[in-house]
Amino acid sequence: MARTGWPGSIAILLILGFLAIGLPLANAGLVDEAVPLKPGTVIQVGEELDNGSRPISMLVPAGWSLDEGASSLSESVSLVNGGATVQLGVIDAESATPQQLWTGQHLIFKAQGVPIVAESPTPITTSQGVPGLSGMITVKDRIGTQTVFAAPDQGASVLVAGDPAAIAAHSDDIRQMIASIQFAGAQQ
Repeated sequence: MARTGWPGSIAILLILGFLAIGLPLANAGLVDEAVPLKPGTVIQVGEELDNGSRPISMLVPAGWSLDEGASSLSESVSLVNGGATVQLGVIDAESATPQQLWTGQHLIFKAQGVPIVAESPTPITTSQGVPGLSGMITVKDRIGTQTVFAAPDQGASVLVAGDPAAIAAHSDDIRQMIASIQFAGAQQ
């Protein structure tokens, strides 16, 4: 058996050190799950339609990023800005009312063992005229808002959560995003 001596041992230690420490650090620097979006980007969610679009869309203002790790375009997208998060999700329910969607979402939370307390929701509509309900919710020790919309062929849920100061700082953006939600096939 041949000996490589100190230079060979040092080289092997350096390679192992790079593999053990350097690669994870390099990977952490390269993998950023928050992808900045250009102002005016239209983000789409839901099962892809025949024309390649998705049934629900929302206009994104400046400063927001897509959280890829918390998003699946067929189900929901999560947008972040500072400490504020806006999650737009699809609800597969035809001909449901906003009240049925609101109640159903809370029953799902309860069935999953998620303790939720909700204030009475108030009516809201998108700029497209799709009706919905919106209200404050408390999940565990976190406060946020939940909004549901009921279009004839599809429903949507918007959860807003995060740092209260960040949410307050971005409240105009959040209102604009929620109002901009569009449903494919819904009448204007």
